[in-house]
Amino acid sequence: MFRAIKAYALLLMAVGFTILAIATGRSADQETPKADRPFDDRLLEIAKTYKDYGRVDDEARWAPAFCRMPNPAVARFSESRDDVTHGRKLYSLLAKDRNAYLAVAREKASAVGQVIVKESWVPEEVTDLTSPREVAVDRKDKVISDHFLPYATKDGKTYRASKPAGLYIMYKVDPNTPHTDEGWVYGTVTPDGKKVTAAGKLESCMKCHQEAPYDRIFGLASVEKPAKSKAQEK
Repeated sequence: MFRAIKAYALLLMAVGFTILAIATGRSADQETPKADRPFDDRLLEIAKTYKDYGRVDDEARWAPAFCRMPNPAVARFSESRDDVTHGRKLYSLLAKDRNAYLAVAREKASAVGQVIVKESWVPEEVTDLTSPREVAVDRKDKVISDHFLPYATKDGKTYRASKPAGLYIMYKVDPNTPHTDEGWVYGTVTPDGKKVTAAGKLESCMKCHQEAPYDRIFGLASVEKPAKSKAQEK
């Protein structure tokens, strides 16, 4: 009888603490001491400013060859099979030092301070082939700051980057820094850039990036030549 009463009292206490946490708007994640989340501030700062880096494959930021018009950055299909991370998503890469990223195959390692951000979206198949697919152009101080075609082609079908699916960030610090992958910090941030959902030495990131040929970096994946819409063929 005494054990039953004690168990019931403990249950009431647990329910009471749960109600109190909800009432005060506190969650287990929010209660984690800041000292135990050493990478969050930097990840949130990156989420606010990464657009200024420029997309890795955006030719509008340098003169292309043969005096042709610069090609925009394009959406790409992730080759990951992991649905929890990049799998089944469209993405675009931005890097703080884009020249270093493009030259990664010639470099032994990325410099401390490098930041790579993978914007991701849920792909939506384009069924209306009569509508034109226009390049999204953003300008800052009358200078092109973003030049992006949010479409990708796979197996003969065209897809549009629709619902944002989050930011995947990796940045390089001193390789001796604790809780990093040889200096790389991995982080996932909500699409609005306001909350870090995971950070540090993430197993789901490491198991893939440790197989990369260049210091945890794969380089840009090739893309299928975009299919023209019927409107563009006229």
